[in-house]
Amino acid sequence: MEGHDHHDHADHDHGDHGAADDCMGHSGHSMVFHAGVCQEILFSGWVTRSALELLGSAAAIFLCGVLYEGLKYYREALFARHSAAAAADSQVNIAKSECGARCSGTAVVKYSMLSSGHAAQTVLHAVQAAASYLLMLVFMTYNVWLCLALVLGLATGYFCFGWRKNTVVDVTEHCQ
Repeated sequence: MEGHDHHDHADHDHGDHGAADDCMGHSGHSMVFHAGVCQEILFSGWVTRSALELLGSAAAIFLCGVLYEGLKYYREALFARHSAAAAADSQVNIAKSECGARCSGTAVVKYSMLSSGHAAQTVLHAVQAAASYLLMLVFMTYNVWLCLALVLGLATGYFCFGWRKNTVVDVTEHCQ
């Protein structure tokens, strides 16, 4: 009889919780695609419990995808700008050098390990790598709406920034 009373009490407590607790037990990390509203995203404090919260989170993830593509373009543009400036400096040095006509006029541009350009590229690379892995973890929620928002954000970002790219193959890609 005691076991039966305990069971009734547990059922009664479960029924009295508000709508905020309706997601409890449903925010686990399932490894199948789902379209549920209740979703824990990246951090224990980022939990969606309604369609409106999920929509807001999807919009934020969409924006993160666009910004991620913008960061990739910015890194490439920064490198190209630094390379062009260094190439111009190298051309001046070649013209002033003793080899004169024997020089081919081509210059190989490299960052030095301690240059400010390399330091900036290193910091931006770390930000890009962290963002890439965080976006991968968002995709690994397997929530169809969040995955769709991420893919559409990345596609929109590529549409906005990708046409300016100087290279065909992006060697800075991480997980996407």
